[in-house]
Amino acid sequence: MIKDGKPYTNENGYTDDELLCDISKDEQDIVLGWIKENIYPRKTPLYGYTSYGLKHDLERDTKIYLTNNQFKDAMMMAGFKPVNQNELNWEYKISRKSPVFVKKRRW
Repeated sequence: MIKDGKPYTNENGYTDDELLCDISKDEQDIVLGWIKENIYPRKTPLYGYTSYGLKHDLERDTKIYLTNNQFKDAMMMAGFKPVNQNELNWEYKISRKSPVFVKKRRW
């Protein structure tokens, strides 16, 4: 869910309210730069690719660990809104042609 303009996760009694601002400014810049370079917007939702999976792609490329909520916050800061904010793992209106997906196909 979005609470006060920020993502907030409470699933089965576990609260994840960590935000991107909880990591260093240098790491924040790397995360936002990675999103800008690797995830492209589109007008319709891309189902099957979630915040949880994308945060692992970011970690693979940058070695920066984020909680799911921190990644959701980063995506919101980058201009991506969730298709359904009530889901635990958010899906977005992102392009299947984004570099993050092209990298996966090369493996």
